[in-house]
Amino acid sequence: MTLSIALRGDTARHPGNTLPALRSALRAGADLVKVDVHLTRDDYPVLVDDRLVAAPDTAPRPVDEMSLAELAATRRDVESRAPTLMEALAEFRAQEVPHLLVEATSPRAALAADTLLRERGFADQLVFTGPYEALDALRGRSGRARLLMPWEQSGLPPDDVVRALRPDFLGIHHSLLTRDLINQMHGTGLGVAAWAADDFTEMARLVGMGVDAVATDQVGELVPIARGNREEPQTEPA
Repeated sequence: MTLSIALRGDTARHPGNTLPALRSALRAGADLVKVDVHLTRDDYPVLVDDRLVAAPDTAPRPVDEMSLAELAATRRDVESRAPTLMEALAEFRAQEVPHLLVEATSPRAALAADTLLRERGFADQLVFTGPYEALDALRGRSGRARLLMPWEQSGLPPDDVVRALRPDFLGIHHSLLTRDLINQMHGTGLGVAAWAADDFTEMARLVGMGVDAVATDQVGELVPIARGNREEPQTEPA
């Protein structure tokens, strides 16, 4: 079965990287929710779309220059505030492995998130993605870390890069994928995650070609395709 990845949660219904978006995507049947993790000035891993955040009537500031309290003040609506990674993990029962794909924006954020996960008993169980430097820091910490390496070209990545990171998946834009390229990637032992596919027909094409995962902003449409049926997923009312 092809895995369904909800980018930043169910963004068709809620602001991305918020707890309501996370909950809605999981109710829709997403296998993984990709969250963007940044580190605040006081070292809290938080879920935020962009590196720059603006409070009402103020100029944008980098997240890493803001305290957690200052970041909380940037959102008037408590449901759309930026949650901490700890709060996102609390959405899962103790015996569950959180269904999260963590995109860490820097080596420091990646290692902080990984430390938190290890403290919670989830060492090497979640999947990480992000820039090469962040993934390299995670691989340096653990040979068993699960990594999804972004790849923005139509061919295979260089052998030395693959040997250094040893990723489980390559994340590649859906428009670059062909059946031959997917077969080549599978032949090297790499899983293929098709990125940013929001069109129903394109999702079906990718699943039919045998990709291992599809990442989308339209998780409600993707889930039944990825599961190989046309049943409507159970979602909350719009």
